[in-house]
Amino acid sequence: MTSILLEAEAIVNGPRAADYGDAAENWANTARIASAITGLNLEAVDLVLIMMAVKLARLRTTPNHHDSIVDMAGYAEILSRVTK
Repeated sequence: MTSILLEAEAIVNGPRAADYGDAAENWANTARIASAITGLNLEAVDLVLIMMAVKLARLRTTPNHHDSIVDMAGYAEILSRVTK
């Protein structure tokens, strides 16, 4: 069985990076779009935390859902990148 951290790292630095480019830049772009939609001044960190909250809510219902656990690890990695 692969470590969840290694699995998340492979996703963040593999397919996601290839598909969407630099994570910090992508999340900054997403924050600008979300800010325009909501009229709030949102930053990348805000959106990553929101996505972590989504995963926590899902894990509350299905705490053993592997993909959500991996996603949480991936979002922790992204959080470390957008707060540098």
